[in-house]
Amino acid sequence: MSKSIVFGIAALSLLCAFSARADGFYQPGYGPGFAGAEAGGMIGAAIGGTGNVSPTGAGGGLYAGYNLQNGPIVGGVEGDAILGAISGSGQGGTLNQNWLSSLRVRGGWAFGNVLAYGTIGPAWASSSFQRDGFSFDKSLHGYTIGIGGEVALTRNISARAEIRHYDFGAATYYMPTGPLKLSTGNNMLLVGVGAHF
Repeated sequence: MSKSIVFGIAALSLLCAFSARADGFYQPGYGPGFAGAEAGGMIGAAIGGTGNVSPTGAGGGLYAGYNLQNGPIVGGVEGDAILGAISGSGQGGTLNQNWLSSLRVRGGWAFGNVLAYGTIGPAWASSSFQRDGFSFDKSLHGYTIGIGGEVALTRNISARAEIRHYDFGAATYYMPTGPLKLSTGNNMLLVGVGAHF
């Protein structure tokens, strides 16, 4: 988790620095702020996990949501879907995750054109465990929780970075040698760009 924190802080710092130096971009007090509908694309990297499997890899996807804003307080709902190549070794085999999705609440505080926020909600993923030439597929469900920052670059375009943890608990995979339980959580660093409507 310490590595993900370092990468996350670096990404948020770059966003804030770009926002502070961008001449002629978003001016606090003008435009719609963070309220309304938002949709965009993102890319991410799995940087380790918890339990007996530590997945790594990369992926990309789409997100969409709706926010309400009252002064500096911002809250809303958001969903996303990520396709990727995420895998980890453990228990003599390889665990693969081809997609992840979530439906979350998001709330935070706007400092001018910078929004700091937290997010939490249910999450789903596909998984496949392979060992000794045998593969068992299983759908996973659990939750995701994370923190992030979003910078309004213009009145309608923003960039964001998030550190998110997915926890799917212990899943049972039925192999020829018998049932096998694996912990399937992972940590994701996500960056994206979105449009506000």
